[in-house]
Amino acid sequence: MSISLEDLARKAKVSKTTVSLVINGKSEEYRISKETQKKIQVLAKEYNFKPNSTARALRLKKSLTIGLIIPYLNRHFGRVAEVLEQTAREAGYQIIIAITDDFLETEYDLINNLAERNIDGLILATMMNRDQYFKNPVIKKMPVMLIDRRLEGDDIGWVVSDDETGTYDLVSTLCKEGIQDIHFIGGIQKLSTSIDRLKGYKKALRDQGIGYDQQKVQQTGYAVKDGYEMTKNIFQKIKQGPQAIFTSAITLLEGLLQYTKEHDSEMLNITRVITYDDHPMLDYLQTPIISVRQNAEEIAKKAFEVMHGILEQNKEFSQELIKPKLILR
Repeated sequence: MSISLEDLARKAKVSKTTVSLVINGKSEEYRISKETQKKIQVLAKEYNFKPNSTARALRLKKSLTIGLIIPYLNRHFGRVAEVLEQTAREAGYQIIIAITDDFLETEYDLINNLAERNIDGLILATMMNRDQYFKNPVIKKMPVMLIDRRLEGDDIGWVVSDDETGTYDLVSTLCKEGIQDIHFIGGIQKLSTSIDRLKGYKKALRDQGIGYDQQKVQQTGYAVKDGYEMTKNIFQKIKQGPQAIFTSAITLLEGLLQYTKEHDSEMLNITRVITYDDHPMLDYLQTPIISVRQNAEEIAKKAFEVMHGILEQNKEFSQELIKPKLILR
């Protein structure tokens, strides 16, 4: 059973006000010492202290809810959502999760629906461009942090993977092995993830003295079926298969693997497959696939840290690049 605020204050030998300020994230504002903060936090965890969320919401004039809009509940976004929910819950907030399937109109509807629920802030993997973003009437009225996908400009907060560097490292690894014929299978062209990953691909080729060939690049979408169709297009043009294929998302890799399973003999001349993003099952494939692992945990924690700072301490938004990890197989 959870301890009361009054009992927690008595055990910490401080006032109820001090406990309340620490629990509500106002320690710095009221200059509460680090020692006192730590003592209260340790005791709160030890005795499973749970603040009365309804009373706190009324007192703070907040709903203590944050909206999270993501395109899919796949492995990457699922992990982001899981860590974000856990982190928010520990801070007394609830996360409301909504899925767009990468449809812009669905995103608009979900933003409006969440606003009607009086969320305090929104964490968003958007399909909007910069102009659409700033013209959205709801966006203008609440704190918003972008994740996974960024928009240009110093006036928008975001936390994203360093997609350009991650792709650069992947493609460079193959180039250094002497592989030059690398086809690029990508997602929705206008998104920053697609733009930055293509930049990394081009830069890696250039730095290794390999010419860029637009005919080797396809970008249609991030769904499994898109990966399947783009792989099919490659093999229809090159019957013997290219030296290598880069897929810019794990869903596109899944589509590639579906196609190659159906056309196994056509896969023999592909010396390498590389992919942005990672999955534990890649460790068990007979064909080794080099990947880049996004740090979903850090993305989620940093996004909430920034949003929490905005909501609780009136801090400014920030822009954070999270470095992914190259996984060699």
